[in-house]
Amino acid sequence: MSNGTHNRRLATALGSAGLALVLVTALLTRTGSAATEPGSTGGTSSAEIAAGLVAEGASRPGGLAGLLDLFQTGDCAGVTSYAQASATCRSVLDRVADAGAGQPFPAQLPDLAGQTDQTVPSPPAADPGDRLTPELADELEAAGAPADLVAGLRQVPPVLPPQYDPLPRPGEPVPPSTTSVPTWTTTVTPTTTSTTTTPCPTTSTSGTSTTTTPTRTTSIPATPTATTTRTVAPTQTVIGRAAATTTAPCATTSTTTTGTTSSSTSSSTSSSTTSGTTTSTTTSTTSSTTTSPTTTTSTSTTTIPTTPTTTTNPPQPPPPLLVAVGDSVTSGHEARPVGGPLWRTTCDDPGTGPAAPGSSWAGNLRAALGVPWNRYFNFAHSGSSTGNVLATFPYTNPCGVVSQPARPQIADATAVLAANPSRAGAANVAVATAGVNDTNWTAVAQQLVVRQLGGNLGGGAAAPAWAVANPGACTDWVMGNPRGNPGAPPGAIPPAWNGVATSAAISGGAASIALSLIGADPGAQVRYLLYYRWIGDPNLPPACSPAAVRAVTMLNQWIGFGILVAQVTWALAGGNPNRIQAVCQLLWNPAPASVQTRIVSWGRNNWALVPGWPHPNAGGRGALSGCVNGTLPRAPGGGVA
Repeated sequence: MSNGTHNRRLATALGSAGLALVLVTALLTRTGSAATEPGSTGGTSSAEIAAGLVAEGASRPGGLAGLLDLFQTGDCAGVTSYAQASATCRSVLDRVADAGAGQPFPAQLPDLAGQTDQTVPSPPAADPGDRLTPELADELEAAGAPADLVAGLRQVPPVLPPQYDPLPRPGEPVPPSTTSVPTWTTTVTPTTTSTTTTPCPTTSTSGTSTTTTPTRTTSIPATPTATTTRTVAPTQTVIGRAAATTTAPCATTSTTTTGTTSSSTSSSTSSSTTSGTTTSTTTSTTSSTTTSPTTTTSTSTTTIPTTPTTTTNPPQPPPPLLVAVGDSVTSGHEARPVGGPLWRTTCDDPGTGPAAPGSSWAGNLRAALGVPWNRYFNFAHSGSSTGNVLATFPYTNPCGVVSQPARPQIADATAVLAANPSRAGAANVAVATAGVNDTNWTAVAQQLVVRQLGGNLGGGAAAPAWAVANPGACTDWVMGNPRGNPGAPPGAIPPAWNGVATSAAISGGAASIALSLIGADPGAQVRYLLYYRWIGDPNLPPACSPAAVRAVTMLNQWIGFGILVAQVTWALAGGNPNRIQAVCQLLWNPAPASVQTRIVSWGRNNWALVPGWPHPNAGGRGALSGCVNGTLPRAPGGGVA
């Protein structure tokens, strides 16, 4: 029996109260090397879990793809902890941990997408105004665009100067967070939730209730001492743990998840508890009646007025949070018409209030959940990879805004969650999207768009003509084919898309993001939104629609594998794996009903050509938020459980 299995069985024998006493180290090594943290008592790292899942998948009829729904419809469906799991589920988890012991994170993951539909759709006609034209150059000049940009667009055919084309070109390196990935080490010690019922006391006496607080140690690059450090949140909206004390009628039911909590009771004697000291305050109501006898038969009664009783309602606990991290899908990336043929793109518009609701699906989810604006924190940035979410990688997004100069998104998000932990029946919600920018998909898609729309985009490399002749040819060009293709030049076809080569980084990044969020607030619900797919797109060659759908499906399966790694890691650590889920792989047809199709749009900050395509439009954002909302369990009072 391995040391890790021994500790898991010891935790099961101790029961739920003993789980917090078992130190479990969750090490995620994105560079592919296993590690052991000093002081570890035999915990299993996320790298080992990933290796163990690959080994377990190899022995199953459904393969690794059949394990992706382990906690939804598989052997561990409905499991809320390792201790509560069935013998069958624990056997699977033990086999995974034992098979991966001492192994690094797999260097590359297989294609988990299976077969995808090869039907070629009939796309709608492209917008004839979505082109570079002399009229557009006039509009740009009138709006104050740079003179060299206007001059380039007035050439015949129009030429887009390179400084206004922020999209990666074929052959350029992928984002720095993918080519140089740091090692991430996370220590996770989840706590258990205990419920205590306290009857109304005659004399109020209270002690201090203390539970083990989850610790998460992350090894990240040193934070520069820069004056441009991003603010985590407005001071008035970050409420510390002490503010979470609530008052309830007798008897009081107090639920503790993390940290030190206290509860108070209200009765004829009201008490407030602070730091283990109970102060009792009694308000008395006195009534006196005096009767004076006389020589007559009448009686005079005098009543002394009763001192009015003032009742002060106890302070209400703060509402739960909605916290978001990720890329342009979540940041609110949107192209908007300004006037005539001129459109401008805002890369980050998450929403800040009723007057500026933004254009992020997370903002729609905020409204659906009833989260106040000052409890909504969206740290996502357009162009982010998983590495940009996790680490301090100063990079310039397509609109020219420098992001993450001193603090990574995950540091901001986890700080807010840790300062405002979930309560029973009022769980915080943390959402994320990231992974597509770990690959060069943007450059591949650009070549397909240029091939479809021709020279109206001011130049740029186009996919070869043979690649758009039929679905098989486009799939060979995107995915590669060592056997070649009859319509292509002789020889093997290298993949234009580097998705398979970056699959491990995508999975590892997704796992690290999810574990970081749940580690900051074990009572939260974490939802990793999978990428939507779409068909019937006027900007893509029709023959390439099947290849595009297949690429996004593969990407989602690798993200799903990363979330499975996080679920198993969290379950073995004693946490609830169903609080972490990858959700909502939607398919939209026709694309314009849910996806922005605008190509020619100009960045708000730098006048670069920044398409709105293929980000969700208002219809798509509503569909995404509605789907995610539907995956969140509800407590009896209506809050998120």
